[in-house]
Amino acid sequence: MGLTTIRDIIAELNRQAAEHQAHRLVLIKRITTDPTYQREIKRIQQSHGWNVFHSAPDGWRVMLEPSSDADSPHFSPAINTLMNEVHMNEASLSCIRAKIEALSTFLVPVFRLPQEVLVLIFKAGGRMPHDGPVTEHAVPRPFPLVVASVSRQWREIAVNTPELWTNVTIKHPRPYGWVPLCLQRSCGQPIDITIDCRSTSLLTAPVVDDMMTLLMPHVHRWRRFALMTSDPAIVYTIGRRLADASAPQLRHLQLSLSGSSGNQEVLLHDILQGGAEALSSIRFDSLATPWGSAPLINLTTIDLRWLWLRTRLQYDQFRDMLAASPRIRALILRGTYIYLHSGRSYPPLSIPTLRYLELSGDNVCRMSSLLATPALEELTLANLDETEFREFVDSLPDGRDGGRYPALRALSLLNASMCTPTRGFMLALPTISHLTVINSATAKFLELFRKEHAEDGLLSWPRLRQLTLVDDVDYFLLFGVVQERAALHLPLSRLVLNAPFIHDDYLVSTLEEYVEVNIIKDVDLDH
Repeated sequence: MGLTTIRDIIAELNRQAAEHQAHRLVLIKRITTDPTYQREIKRIQQSHGWNVFHSAPDGWRVMLEPSSDADSPHFSPAINTLMNEVHMNEASLSCIRAKIEALSTFLVPVFRLPQEVLVLIFKAGGRMPHDGPVTEHAVPRPFPLVVASVSRQWREIAVNTPELWTNVTIKHPRPYGWVPLCLQRSCGQPIDITIDCRSTSLLTAPVVDDMMTLLMPHVHRWRRFALMTSDPAIVYTIGRRLADASAPQLRHLQLSLSGSSGNQEVLLHDILQGGAEALSSIRFDSLATPWGSAPLINLTTIDLRWLWLRTRLQYDQFRDMLAASPRIRALILRGTYIYLHSGRSYPPLSIPTLRYLELSGDNVCRMSSLLATPALEELTLANLDETEFREFVDSLPDGRDGGRYPALRALSLLNASMCTPTRGFMLALPTISHLTVINSATAKFLELFRKEHAEDGLLSWPRLRQLTLVDDVDYFLLFGVVQERAALHLPLSRLVLNAPFIHDDYLVSTLEEYVEVNIIKDVDLDH
């Protein structure tokens, strides 16, 4: 695509932006000249005075300051419809402007950058996830192939940068020469391999086996290996290849059977029996292998998800697995993973080195009580129903005496159907400085942070500095929390919100008077 073509596209986008802006101004004029709108503004002024609200710079959007004695505006259905149309227009306008900004970067004289700077940029790009859409008939070109086709200079740099070719990501059989090219151009460097079969039916077990024929001669330089599939046959194919293999540089191993119909699971009786001395991190989804024995020893990260009937751990197996990794720092247990008999008590399991713990499913309360983690710094609770969350809260001892998690600083709640958090819940976890709430009743937390719920003038979680909310957020409630904490000299330092706020710069700017605000567009819930 030539520069003239890019300029033409930018010109067209500018024309569309101008049309959107003109339409927006027409809508705003219809709103502000409507008699019902004017009467409502006059009512608010007479009831509360001008000090309780202010208008945005464009003069139409009325924002009430959060207050217990200020009513919200009550506009007619027609006015509300027009306001929603303005909001949608602004969202489209924001997207158009973002495209203009992105395309404008192509006009920057990037070819003047020194070679060493380009090498650093290429290496960073080569490590980024390949997130383009994959279909049966289309697949995005891998990043190294893209940069190598831009110019002669870029091609020379790409071909002679071995680290650029060490991220071997396979989501489609094409491009057919991709794997051999990576193996050749990586020049003996450690390689990271990802085989993701979830987006296409073309990566069948025989096709994956053929790719493993190319990869296995280089198993001595594997650094990471990840398989994601919904076909048990592919997992068994990989299992046969890895049964007696030796991978001396392998640090991370992921074997994930997910998204399949029914509760499918895989048992691998042998894996990496030739040795994997450097292995420190594993993730298994619906898969089991001999626990507590080589190579699953001396691990620092254990991630187990959805272990069904044949793969689910018994208490003794779980205890032995932990004992085989005395320096574990991260433990992730999602879905079903361990069978605990109802009504039976189990000895506690001490994990003094653990720093990160994630629990989900029906055993959250029992598992959190079972695991002794005095050095835990980050706790994530996922997919809890209200009963399980209530039982978890009730099980927590008072944090003023040390509590269950004396060193905890970060709490994350993901898809948790919660009862209203109580003051006792806050006191049980008094050291929290980072809170993340994803689809988990944000309003209930924000209400508890208000000053009317303070005890002896002390707000809930006085150490709280970072708040991440990926959920429907009531702006007025959020603004009140931010403003009150700042007034009481317990300010938030960073606020992370999801995309619905991104097209309304005015809302963000009012918050930025008190706290740094970051906007995120999506969240990887399968991290």
